[in-house]
Amino acid sequence: MSVFVRAETPDDYPAVHEIHRLAFGQDDEARLVEKLRRSPEFIPELSLIAEVDGRVVGHVLFTPSRIDTARGNVSTLTLAPMGVHPRHQRRGVGSALVGEGLEACRRGGHASVVVLGHAAYYPRFGFVAAIPRGIHPPLEVCQEAFMLCELVPGALQGKVIGTICMTEP
Repeated sequence: MSVFVRAETPDDYPAVHEIHRLAFGQDDEARLVEKLRRSPEFIPELSLIAEVDGRVVGHVLFTPSRIDTARGNVSTLTLAPMGVHPRHQRRGVGSALVGEGLEACRRGGHASVVVLGHAAYYPRFGFVAAIPRGIHPPLEVCQEAFMLCELVPGALQGKVIGTICMTEP
């Protein structure tokens, strides 16, 4: 199976909505994507879809956010949501989306990404636990599930002790 990853276009919006609805069993993540697209800080080239045989089967979104610290704000990105059509899960689609997405983030000059996700899945892409490094989520979550990836090695080391904040659309 060959997976092709590219930037999302408005023509993809209905398929992306359906993917998130099916992947999560509800519309919350699909509505979140729609809300984040309306944000003035939305970065279209960081909203990626995966195609298999010309059909959209996955989506990932990287959204600008910040880490609030006592010394000011530090820009970062948040990976959320990432969804794959249930018939294409566990076939490398999610890995292709995350890998290509992190590369797009690097090309865009971004230094770090945070995610709230499966602690056994994201470390293969360079994510590590964020809380022991002084970066905290705005809500109570499982410590192992809140992770960060420095796209620029050492970008956050020694610079931040703070709380992640999503930019509101």
